[in-house]
Amino acid sequence: MTPFDEKKIKSLILDNQSLLIKCCQHSGNIDESSIRIILLSSVETMQRFQLKIGVFFREVLTGCACSDDPLQAIMYENGYCELHAELNKTTALISF
Repeated sequence: MTPFDEKKIKSLILDNQSLLIKCCQHSGNIDESSIRIILLSSVETMQRFQLKIGVFFREVLTGCACSDDPLQAIMYENGYCELHAELNKTTALISF
């Protein structure tokens, strides 16, 4: 059975946003509330679980506030990234 806990994986990604920054096309700022995670595949060996994770997120874009309304200066761009993770069964450490 794969130890996939979306909340725990999301927490790990939020702690290390550099994992997603490389997937950003523009600003590199991520709307943390928009992050959604799905398990694409998993492989279990004697020592570890290998996971392929799909991550959907919104990248925050800032632009011109020509109308003097700062809320119009914020736009979002949908983003997607695939991460590979390994969970060591002995140490319970995860690496991306």
